[in-house]
Amino acid sequence: MMDKIGFYLSNLRNLGLSIFSVSIFTLSVVYLLQYGFNILPCPLCYEQRKPYMLNIILGLITALVANKSPRSAFFTLMLCGTSFIIGIGIAAFHIGVEHAWWEGLSTCGGGVGPPQNVSVEELVEYFKNAPIVDCRVGWKFLGISLTEYNLVFSVFFAAVTFYYAIKGRKHGQKT
Repeated sequence: MMDKIGFYLSNLRNLGLSIFSVSIFTLSVVYLLQYGFNILPCPLCYEQRKPYMLNIILGLITALVANKSPRSAFFTLMLCGTSFIIGIGIAAFHIGVEHAWWEGLSTCGGGVGPPQNVSVEELVEYFKNAPIVDCRVGWKFLGISLTEYNLVFSVFFAAVTFYYAIKGRKHGQKT
């Protein structure tokens, strides 16, 4: 079974499609948690989504160009792996904030802040309706925060991306 998966992922086009699919699935899960279960993201959670958003685009580009330009496909796969590494950094920073090892962003703990130059009534209304989402652990699944899951997944996705892109390039996989 692992040989079949490895052979599949060694094809640059298939690897691009896999990155595209994994990124869409990951974002679908976090949006389901946000909008379906009201698990609100903090500012750092939003930052952790960006590498997946980028990899949706890069994975699709890879899949589209792989047959005609394996060199371009390899390059976009290296960008995908780099994007996952950036995601590792964001997740690691967020874990440190969750565990109070260091301070978070200035926006952690309540968004961008109240609007300026408004009436007292408008300010009161803003604070009544504005959810305050701290960058600390707000929700865990099986004792692990979503940020910690993201770190593990990002490490795995980066390793798989680099390994199979290099393997696919060395084996001359074009289709």
